[in-house]
Amino acid sequence: MAHFLIILHILTAMLFLGPVTVAVSTFHTRALAAHNGEDNAKGAASTLYKITQAYGNLSILVPLIGFAIMFTNSKFWHEGRFHASILLAVIAWVLLYFVIYPRQKKMMGALGLLEADEQAAETYEVADWDKAKGQLSMFGGIFSLLWVVIAILMMWH
Repeated sequence: MAHFLIILHILTAMLFLGPVTVAVSTFHTRALAAHNGEDNAKGAASTLYKITQAYGNLSILVPLIGFAIMFTNSKFWHEGRFHASILLAVIAWVLLYFVIYPRQKKMMGALGLLEADEQAAETYEVADWDKAKGQLSMFGGIFSLLWVVIAILMMWH
């Protein structure tokens, strides 16, 4: 059972964390380009926003499966690298859900690209687009770096 869960853990990491990391890393550039009048950038920003949302939510399976793996063998409970990985994954999701998602939504709303009900629910405004792009770039980089550190911890013996 442990081998099956490990394979599933690795597959979900590749299939879900890869796309969300790329989307988080590129959304802000396409949103700024859309703000600057590039029509094709609006479609790209919308797609990247949806990828961030969908794959970000699905990627919660990665640490859940990892946590399940810890129950297959007691040796996993005695290795600090697994505990550190879980902590870093929680930090990454807090960053994604409470910092990156809201900032992306604000930019999408300011561009008028949200679903009609979301667009009508609130007034969205971005005062400084370059600053907003820079902040999303920074937070996206931290999010990506956390996953790199987690991957290194998983492979470290």
